[in-house]
Amino acid sequence: MAQQHRDSEGKSLLVLGIIWLLGAISDRLWFALDRSVPAWDQAEYLTSTLNYLQALQHPQWFSGEWWTNFWLLSTKIPPLAYILTVPFLQVFGTGGDRATLVHLLFSAILLASVYSLGVQLFNRQVGLWAAAICVLLPGLYRFRLQFLLDYPLTAAITLAFYCLTMWKASEGRSSATDSVTDVTDVTDRTQLKERTNKKYKFFPSSSSSLSPSPTLPLSPSSFFWAIAFGISLGLSILVKHTTVLFLFTPIVWLAVGAVRQKAWGRLGQLTGALLLSVAVFGPWAKTNWLLILTGGKRATLDSAIAEGDPALNTIDAWIYYGQHLPEQISWPLLLIPLVGLILYWRRRQDSSSILHLNSCRWLAVFWGGAYLINSLNINKDDRYVIPYLPVLSIFLAYCLTLWPSRWGRQIHWGTIGLAILAMLFHMWPLGGAFGHSLVQIISPGNSNYPYLGKEWPHREVIAEIIDREPYLQSTLGVLPSTPEINQHNLNFYGALANFQVYGRQVGTNLKEVPQDVRSLSWFVTKTGPQGSIREKIKQAQNAAVTAIEKGDKFDLDKTWILPDYTNLNLYRKRVQPVEIQPLNEGRSQVQLDRVTVGGKAVPGVALPVTYTWSGPWQQLQSGLVLVTWQNQQSGDIPPGQTFRILHDRAIAQATLHPGMLEADKFAVGFRVVDRTAMLPPANIAPGTYNLQATYLNRKTGETYPINVPAVSVKIEAQPLDMRSQAEPGNEDKAPGNENNTDKPELDLVTQLRAMAVNLPKGLPGLEPVFEQIGRINQYDPIQDYTVQAEQALEYRLKQEPNNLELAYALAFSRVLQQNVKSAIAALEKVTQLDSKNPYAYAYLAFVHLYGWHPKAAQTALKPAIALNSNLPEIRILNGVAQLMQGNLIQAWQDLQYLKKLKI
Repeated sequence: MAQQHRDSEGKSLLVLGIIWLLGAISDRLWFALDRSVPAWDQAEYLTSTLNYLQALQHPQWFSGEWWTNFWLLSTKIPPLAYILTVPFLQVFGTGGDRATLVHLLFSAILLASVYSLGVQLFNRQVGLWAAAICVLLPGLYRFRLQFLLDYPLTAAITLAFYCLTMWKASEGRSSATDSVTDVTDVTDRTQLKERTNKKYKFFPSSSSSLSPSPTLPLSPSSFFWAIAFGISLGLSILVKHTTVLFLFTPIVWLAVGAVRQKAWGRLGQLTGALLLSVAVFGPWAKTNWLLILTGGKRATLDSAIAEGDPALNTIDAWIYYGQHLPEQISWPLLLIPLVGLILYWRRRQDSSSILHLNSCRWLAVFWGGAYLINSLNINKDDRYVIPYLPVLSIFLAYCLTLWPSRWGRQIHWGTIGLAILAMLFHMWPLGGAFGHSLVQIISPGNSNYPYLGKEWPHREVIAEIIDREPYLQSTLGVLPSTPEINQHNLNFYGALANFQVYGRQVGTNLKEVPQDVRSLSWFVTKTGPQGSIREKIKQAQNAAVTAIEKGDKFDLDKTWILPDYTNLNLYRKRVQPVEIQPLNEGRSQVQLDRVTVGGKAVPGVALPVTYTWSGPWQQLQSGLVLVTWQNQQSGDIPPGQTFRILHDRAIAQATLHPGMLEADKFAVGFRVVDRTAMLPPANIAPGTYNLQATYLNRKTGETYPINVPAVSVKIEAQPLDMRSQAEPGNEDKAPGNENNTDKPELDLVTQLRAMAVNLPKGLPGLEPVFEQIGRINQYDPIQDYTVQAEQALEYRLKQEPNNLELAYALAFSRVLQQNVKSAIAALEKVTQLDSKNPYAYAYLAFVHLYGWHPKAAQTALKPAIALNSNLPEIRILNGVAQLMQGNLIQAWQDLQYLKKLKI
């Protein structure tokens, strides 16, 4: 008997492997012929895999800082799917199709989990049919053919649900019940009923019995499955945090059952499993929790409004996913099994456990809970609920086996045959328009054909930019946003080219269009439909297109005719902000060969300046220049006025990139022309300012003075009130600058320091900061300007340890990097220098809360409360600190100040 059982199990596993293999062959053939480009989300996820591939080239497993930076690579979306893709990229190379090879792994996990659930809840026959149905469900294979997180999430959730089911079943089972009963192997109904009752006694017939008797001891297998569930749940959340929407109901169901049965040991196991899952996903969530929360609104409410999803107070919101079931399952796989269930129900003798009512109830708990909770989500899309389809496939497979035996075999294979035909017609353009119309009858929904036409020119666009600027990293401003031409897929192809080109969407805010045009050197525009450009930003996009195509600052570099017979235009700025060329001779150190200051120096208004540097490649690429324009009569400056202009930043704005060039190409020296602008402070004293410069190596910390040419800047006394113009982004308000696009934009380090001046004002000072920071982050896709600022400010503060303005700027640069430890150190310095300002302590407390240090945050807030106990910001932060420590009463009292907060 045991040998027969092993043989039957071996045959079942062989069939399961064949099902996986056939699905894999079908998918890989589709990918081999498809020539499409990834759309928005797909391209963004593919770029993330390349980020993790790069990070894992030189891992530092025992470095806490490395792990923090590792988790920060994906701040809003859990990274496990990206990380699991990396080995496939390492073995097979980079590229969109190669990245989808990871779906072979997820398919294996999904099919094994579905089969095992079918065996556990029913029998091997149900498990195999369920696995076959999973391969053929339109709702699954449509997303199996795209690099999205929904299919990996489906596999991860199904695995976690299987582990939870096994834990549920692990008590009260004897070894004699481990054998699997197959309906087709038993002909005697009474014998089948007895064996079924014996096998499923952990699913009692009584509806009040939700868990094993509390008197039973905890078995070793229950500990194993509790641990397995905790790990699988944590890993599933690391794929996508919407895992909780699907597993919340079965977890609560079992917890309530354990409480009702007073099975405290079982409840302890379940609690331990949940804590174990937190240990798995906790490091990533702890590092990024604030961005996860703040990004939730954009991902749900904003998207729902933009897409016109039904409101929750309408019936459409609650039947949305039910109406889409035929598209996700197909009519044959939905109706034929349900007819089998109806026929079986009509001819049943009684409602005993031969119908596996408790197994069906357990599946219903999962599916019903997932349906209702996802219906509560105002942002709706078919792909958000595909993780419940495998559980539905198990139920449909069970119903399919209920057909009478005289028709059963024909019905089984006929149903699968129809599903296979529907899949082929949806995946391949068979039969033309007639074939498409025919398949819509039995399987409604969108088809997913491979694109077989002319290739899209993304690689050529990136190659053109690199060819024109082989030594530079470039940011490409992308104005259209269609599935084929958008910032995400151009960014992905730029990442494939050694991260030398980044694509970013700009021209979305009318007020920021002048800064966008000044800040970027490359743009792409497109004729014809512009894609998913929301109504409120169309005016901004039109203004940006007009400034680029009809202005005199950009030249048309190249045009491509797209497969949709529209044109893609690549524009390049006529006067480049950075130019680099190799020299005939080498250099030993960085030199400043020439400085040109353009225009009249006005306090609080950007002043164009061009620096010409030369030196060896490594020092230029790794170099910060600490530039000071110093007043010659600094000793006679009246109080309240500034006697210098700081212009610290990286050479060439940190855009030097080795590209694909060979090492011997960098043996010579290079000359860099760096066109930028500096910002004379609004309170700068009149006089003549001379130049001083120091070189700082970002990697080694080495410094040396730089010989500078004879050059000076003269500041005239200005009677105008220039205070508002000291803020970055307001330079166009200066007299005569209203329509000025000639002058270069301030470098980003200067903009950061200018924003930091507002920090002592608290929330009113933060508003302009929040308005600007997202914009300038588009111009520097890797936010290296924050690191440049930090390194330069650290050096400055060593020379001037009591400079409050520099201390605030340093803290700001570290906060933007989400570097908790170093930000706390910088803010502690700020509180020492600005001890009478309650907002200084508020910033320190906020960073402590971000780093999950509520006690330290509470301690930091005590001086602020003593200074001004009625500031809403202070009391709210104190309330959060109290809440995180479990002091609910004090937290409630402090959080009442939310009503007084004005944002």
